[in-house]
Amino acid sequence: MSGATEANERLVCAILAEQVAALRDRMDASAAFDLLWRTTALLSWLSGLLGDLSRHSANTNPVLERERAEAIAEVAEIRGELDRLAFSQAQRQDFARQIADCVVTALERMAVAEMPAGTSFSSNDLAALYVSDDQRKLHDAVVQRMNS
Repeated sequence: MSGATEANERLVCAILAEQVAALRDRMDASAAFDLLWRTTALLSWLSGLLGDLSRHSANTNPVLERERAEAIAEVAEIRGELDRLAFSQAQRQDFARQIADCVVTALERMAVAEMPAGTSFSSNDLAALYVSDDQRKLHDAVVQRMNS
């Protein structure tokens, strides 16, 4: 491989690593993800306010009490769903971040590697960077597909 070709490949790897790193850094800045947590906190606060209002009310109105109880039950259900959604989103972001980290590390290593001509970064080298079973499963699926 010529020196110019090798230098170009290293440059490409470095550029791709930087682009994936920028993508990875933006993953946690999701406005929707932040909104999930803020909405859950707001619903908790409103639920507490409803409880406080009914405890401090001098008049007991059965209709208002029933509606308050229904509202608190609805808030609890929505909070539960939002918590599950936020947890699911956090897991998906974590997995995407793990993959991005792996790609960044591999590309950075390839860009600065002093490898003899004819050698390359292998799939086993890449697999050594994985931190989750999901990454390994994805890797194995690609290897199997490519070998078929």
